[in-house]
Amino acid sequence: METGAGFVTLDDVTDVLEGAHIAGCRIESVAGRGGMGIVYRATQLSLGRPVALKLIAPEHAADSDFRDRFQRESRMAAAIDHPNVIPVFEAGEEDGRLYIVMRWVEGTDLHKELRAHGAIPAARAAAIVHQVAGALDAAHAAGLVHRDVKPANVLLSGEHAYLADFGLTRFANAKTNVTTGGHFLGTVDYMAPEQFKPGPSDARADVYALGCVLYAAVTGRPPFIRETVPQTMLAHLHEPPPKAAGASPDLNRVITRALAKDPADRYPSAGDFGRAALAAAEGRSVTEDERSVARGAAAPTIRREEQLWSGPIDLDERPVEELPPVKTYRARKRPRWLLLGVAVALAAGAIGFAAIPDGDSVPPPGSSVSESDVERLARSFASAYANEDADRIGRILTSDAERVLPTDRQAGRAAVVDAYAQQFAESNVTNYDLSDIKAAGGPVGRLTARYRTGSITGDVTFSVIQERSRARIKQIVAVPDS
Repeated sequence: METGAGFVTLDDVTDVLEGAHIAGCRIESVAGRGGMGIVYRATQLSLGRPVALKLIAPEHAADSDFRDRFQRESRMAAAIDHPNVIPVFEAGEEDGRLYIVMRWVEGTDLHKELRAHGAIPAARAAAIVHQVAGALDAAHAAGLVHRDVKPANVLLSGEHAYLADFGLTRFANAKTNVTTGGHFLGTVDYMAPEQFKPGPSDARADVYALGCVLYAAVTGRPPFIRETVPQTMLAHLHEPPPKAAGASPDLNRVITRALAKDPADRYPSAGDFGRAALAAAEGRSVTEDERSVARGAAAPTIRREEQLWSGPIDLDERPVEELPPVKTYRARKRPRWLLLGVAVALAAGAIGFAAIPDGDSVPPPGSSVSESDVERLARSFASAYANEDADRIGRILTSDAERVLPTDRQAGRAAVVDAYAQQFAESNVTNYDLSDIKAAGGPVGRLTARYRTGSITGDVTFSVIQERSRARIKQIVAVPDS
């Protein structure tokens, strides 16, 4: 793409130079940056009007699946006609770069507003959310789920709000919530629990995200602020939403419902949530019938896993010591992407503590586990993993244990053990190093750490509970660095 100083290639990590011509637009200045790319203020030369030009980051543009999805969904987003949706004028690819041309909106965004001034009055926050909810209803009626609803994507021109950046939207019935590179489709602070697992999610995921936005607007921060990505994920998955300081009891009830873990317990549509929030902030009651306006792939579905992350019920109540041996697997050829995903995150679960003997006693009965309980189980897990002993791993897991990865999840002891058995049959574990270890006891004991295995690094979290009077590992969450 031609500039006054030559050409800008895909390998450039610097900004496109001022004055460059891209997609029929002249770059004027940088307007904003994000994980998906850079937004520029530009002039559309054919009409002489100001526009926002977003260039997708090279690492995403080089992903063929992402590129195809971006092209399809940009066309879908351009067809949405709503006063609170940023109009999309054009989208495409030029010289290897994906771009999208949108209306330029003079003003700011909600993220900058909150960062500069802190929490805003509940009535104004509800009015903004009400407008964004209307935009989401329009998208859902078109069969699209936005998937990245957050304050930075809420543009403010005076008191008029726009929902921007459909670059992460995708057809709601797609089969995964991560890109092929292992990146989450969305921002973790505002993601619904169901988005942390492979499988479809519908319009109610955007209702949850919009609930997080309303909470952030009235308090100045998202509802679940934690030190690491795994801790934030666990909070979205399991912890009740905190009360929003500065919000009335009625508005808090509205927010709490929007942040329900189970999609079936949330408002059926973003519009229903927006109307309820506005009414609560104004001291009114909502009398309209609730309904989903989503159509096609965005429509709510009733599925077996509606009770999120609970895992299948394990009817085998025998002590783990009496369980039959885990069957072994013969190595066989598997798709390269599957081996990589399993190898990366399974290695993330191999916590590298010094081993303890198999016969070590477990903690005494009690309603909580101690810090030493957590570390003791981590040591036993590390020893079993280092020896590729899936059967021994099974003996320290709860019956409904979960293994959670960005690209995969197993629920139930048998499924988790089978996954480890496959890994041991198809790969060779050589090392696993930990740093920044933090352990804590309680009703749910937790251990978080940074890990390194080979050249792979990331965050890992263990959750430990009491099951049948013994401390066992309930959940392993591993998130490799991108």
